[in-house]
Amino acid sequence: MAEKQFYPAISEKSWWQLRSQFKKTIPSVVNVSYLKSLLSLNSDQSARNILAPLKQMGIIDTDGKPQPRATDWRSDVKYPDVCSAIISEIYPQELLDLFPDAQVDNATAKSWFMDTCSLGDNAAGKITSTFSMLKSGQIKSDADVTKASASPKKAKSNKPQKSIPADNANKPVSASPMPAVDVNTPTIPASAASPTPSVHIDLQIHISPDASPEQIDSIFASMAKHLYGRS
Repeated sequence: MAEKQFYPAISEKSWWQLRSQFKKTIPSVVNVSYLKSLLSLNSDQSARNILAPLKQMGIIDTDGKPQPRATDWRSDVKYPDVCSAIISEIYPQELLDLFPDAQVDNATAKSWFMDTCSLGDNAAGKITSTFSMLKSGQIKSDADVTKASASPKKAKSNKPQKSIPADNANKPVSASPMPAVDVNTPTIPASAASPTPSVHIDLQIHISPDASPEQIDSIFASMAKHLYGRS
């Protein structure tokens, strides 16, 4: 059974951050703590995942000490030659024959890594990204790296948020629509629209059967005087 081949996988963000730091000063040793601090990594394993490809590419040795290639790697003039040397040392001729130019078809390359190395989609995608980066031999500016690593923002939804009142006391009260006004309708004066209320009095008079005609006349005369103001 043929020995399984492992290919380097390192994110572009980590690659360019490391190279930028090497341009400032080449460290005496590159280890887990160095990478965690420089790249703001959350775990030792994340740092080890970067150490492995750096060793495989010959930038550092097995002890983490930078090699002469590290000096050439940080040089803008020698950078394309370093990438070319790494490619010829690590990747098989079959893959290089598939992509003789600097441009790499990522879908085809990822399919090749998945079939050849029995990798899943995610792992093959990371290896393909590293291979494509090396094959291009192009130097990216810090602005390009920042732009590429920035996550896209979600578009704001124009859908209005539904307001839910906390209780019935806070529920908005909808005003009744104003009635339509016909300009041709005559205006009714306030006095006519609201007349003074009238008083209606019902009287029941009980007259004794023994009352004389004079007494009856006297009763009605008294009523006329007090109720109607008649003398």
